[in-house]
Amino acid sequence: MNMVKFNPQMLILGRESRQLTQSELAKKLGVTQGKLSKMESGLLPATTEDLLNISSVLSYPVEFFGQSQQVYGLGVSEFYHRKRQSVTKKCMGKIYAQTNIRRIHLTKLFEGLEFDECKIFRRDLDEYDEKVEKIAQIARLDLALPRGPIQNLTQAIENAGGIIVHCNFDTRLLDALSRWFPDLPPLFFINQELPGDRMRFTLAHELGHLIMHRTTNPDMEKQADRFAAEFLMPKDDIRPYLNDLSLSKLVSLKELWKVSMGAILKRAEDLKKITKRQAKYLWMQMSKSGFRTQEPFDFIVPIEEPSYLRDIIETYSQEMGYSPSDLSKFLFIHEEELPFYYPITLPNSKNKNHLSLI
Repeated sequence: MNMVKFNPQMLILGRESRQLTQSELAKKLGVTQGKLSKMESGLLPATTEDLLNISSVLSYPVEFFGQSQQVYGLGVSEFYHRKRQSVTKKCMGKIYAQTNIRRIHLTKLFEGLEFDECKIFRRDLDEYDEKVEKIAQIARLDLALPRGPIQNLTQAIENAGGIIVHCNFDTRLLDALSRWFPDLPPLFFINQELPGDRMRFTLAHELGHLIMHRTTNPDMEKQADRFAAEFLMPKDDIRPYLNDLSLSKLVSLKELWKVSMGAILKRAEDLKKITKRQAKYLWMQMSKSGFRTQEPFDFIVPIEEPSYLRDIIETYSQEMGYSPSDLSKFLFIHEEELPFYYPITLPNSKNKNHLSLI
């Protein structure tokens, strides 16, 4: 049989993106698991017949499996993520596969574009004596944010050069993944099922990881939470608002600061604006009202829709003349799957200042 261009890592990626185990895919292909295992490990070349079969079963074009881009695994921000430990291996594999596919797409898409210099800068915790709050304050300056509540965090991060993607993770046990890949802007993959307040805190948390954490440490989740709290609710700005807290006041502050009631209450505790006894009482009231499970008035913190990715697709479709069929062929996915990844029916863009054609 003729041998064709084949990357075993792309076979694994395709299989995991369809949430199939090796044995499940082997059964669908009508081959032994041993043969599939050897193909995935690179010990057995794939023939044209093999790839046509794999392409049909996994519903990817044959060319998908010949791509040479590197496939990435676990990132720093996920290493100590408590909730990640509860996600099934199969579900986690699907999430990593789909984010890898998106990253490969973006690498290809950016070959035809240039983007503004990123204004998100890494900061070494040791250089700041592990003063997380100081790094958060500097990050606000880097992003040219005014004092007080951040009106649109998604827009602020995208204006600074980050790319935010809302994803269907098929689980509520994972809020987000973030990575800074070579030759790409920082990427934030956010669970689209999150309410607006939690989405903002999650985004700030992931920003903290990208800025502070190049390597893992056992305290990194707490550090990222501290970063998010100071970034979204700077202590000098929010202190005056934390007097005489009650459930009704927490709702008002939620609308103003666009973070959860729980995050505001925790901030008041950390800044010692309430006593331990007051905090305990308010947490009990939150629990009694069911607010620790599902906060009320989620609609007062709207979902912030990202636009950078939409602008990229608009540039290709409107300025470079790519049809949906052209885009799907360019990205090595079937056309019917394109809307899963990208907004194909596009409104007129207001501005695309961060993008230009090469």
